[in-house]
Amino acid sequence: MIFQMLRDWASLERSQWWSREALHNIQERKLSKIVRHGYQNVPFYRRLYDSVHVNPTDVIGYGGLGRLPFVTRQHLRDTSLQDMTAANADLTKCSPDTTSGSTGTPVTLLEDPSFAAKQEMAHLRAYWANGVRPGHKICTVWAMRASQSPLAGKLGLYSVIEGKFHRRVWGTDDIHDHMKFYSVWKPDVLIASPSYYRALLWFSEQNRAKLSFKVAVSSGELLDDTTRKRICDAFQSEVIDTYGLMEVGIVSWECPQHRGYHVNAESVLVEFIKDGAPAASGEAGKVYVTSLDRRITPIIRYFTGDVATPTDDECPCGRGLSLMKNVQGRIVDFILGEEDRYMSPWVVIRALRSIQGVENFKLTQKSDSSIDVQFRTRGLEAESVLNVLHQRCTELFGDMSLDIKLVDQIEGERGPKFRPVASDLTH
Repeated sequence: MIFQMLRDWASLERSQWWSREALHNIQERKLSKIVRHGYQNVPFYRRLYDSVHVNPTDVIGYGGLGRLPFVTRQHLRDTSLQDMTAANADLTKCSPDTTSGSTGTPVTLLEDPSFAAKQEMAHLRAYWANGVRPGHKICTVWAMRASQSPLAGKLGLYSVIEGKFHRRVWGTDDIHDHMKFYSVWKPDVLIASPSYYRALLWFSEQNRAKLSFKVAVSSGELLDDTTRKRICDAFQSEVIDTYGLMEVGIVSWECPQHRGYHVNAESVLVEFIKDGAPAASGEAGKVYVTSLDRRITPIIRYFTGDVATPTDDECPCGRGLSLMKNVQGRIVDFILGEEDRYMSPWVVIRALRSIQGVENFKLTQKSDSSIDVQFRTRGLEAESVLNVLHQRCTELFGDMSLDIKLVDQIEGERGPKFRPVASDLTH
């Protein structure tokens, strides 16, 4: 596996310098293959395309892409994993990959070693472009504690090598423990969400603790300019933002020129749609993505819920990869608790989603620090669910003021970027 990964990385290192026309040709070939594969092997896509009387075997390249219907997160929620999985997949080699649930009900897809390896190399290319080299210590902050992916052991020698220079910490753990770890292990690279960086900045300032990272990689949420500058100044770091989704992997990333986000054209196709038509260069459009490498549970013309701007500009770095700008994604807020303790939104999401009978919820911290919760229930008596929900919130927030309401529909629930946890205070 390690030799295949090295070949993939060497290929990515070469192809990023090719012309946009050459990269366009790669995309067209891979697009035709993945669309045909989806129709021939995945029940969901066969039904979807048959319903609009489109035979994907006749869809060749970009010219026929517009004939294919879009796929939404609701499609994935309403479809069984079996119907999303290719009939010719070797399930013994696959591992489930589940979204965080930060925008509603989690979605589960399957990942195989080939896709996982290609994603590792796509990330490596982005990090390498920004000065990360062998021997640098890398620390990744995961939203919630989880065991190591079963796929990690299937990446062979690469996983052994990576294990010597890569550590993980958990966003659900006490940030005091994180600070102790950083002071001892001294990572060169930190990969985390903007909300985690904001909490780390606050904690460092309050405790007059000095931290320094060669590169600070932001991922998973919208990185605003204020947070970027604070990370750069406080941690003396080069700040690099990446854009991706669990469903398709890393989509785009910044190089040191910071002129936009380089799209990984070899592995993903990105469409920007405005008023039902492709957005022009410089026009903001809704972002739809197609994974050109995910074959076990394909993702084709998937609406991300984000808005971004395509551009025909060329980056001074010389890469042929196209650029996108102004990603207007979701900002996940952390909650300011008692004794000025910042609480990760993922802690709240995990705690409340585990309550039997809670179908969905929205928790908002008001500007006066009080907590407002709207929730929907299913299958159980509302009173019993309300009691458990109140108990769980008390465990999380102590004596902070609580207002919990049972509602028929939660505010903003039907939006593509519904946020179940938000804070007027910290936002």
